[in-house]
Amino acid sequence: MNNSANSNNTGFMEETPLYPSTGYSWYVVIVLYLIYTLSFVDRAIINFLVDPIRADLLINDAQFSLIQGLAFTVTYSVMGIPLGRLADSRSRRGQLAAGIALWCGMTVLSGKADGYWELFLTRMGVGIGEACLVPCAYSLIADYFPREKRSLPLNVFSGAIMFGALVSPVVGGLVSEYALRGGTKEIFLLGQVTPWQLSFVLVGLPGILFVLAMKTIQEPTRKEQRDQADVKATFRYLFRHWATYGSIIGGTTFGAMTNGAILGWIVPWFSRRYAWNNARIGFYSGITNFIFGTCGLLLAGVLANRYIAAGRKAVYIKLMMAAEALVLIPITLAHAVDNPYWVLGCVGGTIFFGGFSAGLGPASLQTITPNEMRGQVTAICFLILNLVAGTIGPAAVGFLTTYLFCDDKMVRSSAVIVGFVASVLGLITLAPGLRTYERTAEENNPTQ
Repeated sequence: MNNSANSNNTGFMEETPLYPSTGYSWYVVIVLYLIYTLSFVDRAIINFLVDPIRADLLINDAQFSLIQGLAFTVTYSVMGIPLGRLADSRSRRGQLAAGIALWCGMTVLSGKADGYWELFLTRMGVGIGEACLVPCAYSLIADYFPREKRSLPLNVFSGAIMFGALVSPVVGGLVSEYALRGGTKEIFLLGQVTPWQLSFVLVGLPGILFVLAMKTIQEPTRKEQRDQADVKATFRYLFRHWATYGSIIGGTTFGAMTNGAILGWIVPWFSRRYAWNNARIGFYSGITNFIFGTCGLLLAGVLANRYIAAGRKAVYIKLMMAAEALVLIPITLAHAVDNPYWVLGCVGGTIFFGGFSAGLGPASLQTITPNEMRGQVTAICFLILNLVAGTIGPAAVGFLTTYLFCDDKMVRSSAVIVGFVASVLGLITLAPGLRTYERTAEENNPTQ
């Protein structure tokens, strides 16, 4: 690995950047992929402990929802901005190791919480720790692979979202079932813990292994860097290229909203319409999400690498637009057919094309953004995505079902309408990027 980098305010810090070996670079991607998967397990375990936590802490559903949602989601989204800034100026490997230690430590400490606010604060700690993961990981991977080979590894890393969606309910179900079957146990340093507290301890402890795994990852030389990290410079750059960034972030957000509208309501959809139980829905939807989502992410990365190497222009935008257009087919068919297995196939098609936006959106940001701004820009993207797609999409489905259709079984229609509209908005948002993307990429990569 080339560790020399001469600072230069007028040009790139490296004229001819060298990259680590392909084998080692892919090893880093796999480690980061597994860490990303672990984060989903740690954040999702609380979903399996609703009733015992409510009973022990004497709280209601509304109070629990604040621990489950607000404590983690808002903290995770907002803290991504300052932590993204830190990722642009300090060791990403060191920050990520600290983040893993924090969120896993806070997960373990959740198993010692005796009151409502103690559990609330530990879940906030999990959100802070996990907030450093995405900005650091994307920035690291971008410095391990040259521009024309970057799409596939970035999409593989994003595939942990699908694997996490498969693994987290399985692990969460098994761990919580094991813990809840036993009584109070004595844990070293923690003392006596109840069954629901033990669940947090069991999923938090494996984080130690991943903190150690970070020791095997080297901090790569920053490539395509023009200056030192600076918040004002980052926002000036974003405003100068507002059409490009608005296009990519908007397309990624609306793509996530489409997936969220369908996946966020698939349980009531199948339980109310087909009388499936939660175990059956979880198994089939988990397998569907993982297979179709992973295939979509991998195909998107392969196609992007191939077209970029062939010299095609605005590859990311064009592939994302094609996916947003094609996803309208399975979304529409999901309402036209009424066999649960055929509907699962349509949901799979939706997730498959959704994988294009989920992977290519963040990957494209790494290409058009100067190195010293990547962590901040990635954090801004995910802040908007989480706040918009994670709140407006699911809420719109519930609103339509309750106030427009006034029928719980019509959740299918509500989910399809929101998913369809979000995809159309994604197409509209992406269109301006066709004219501006290459100009932004050229400014960031003048020597390429």
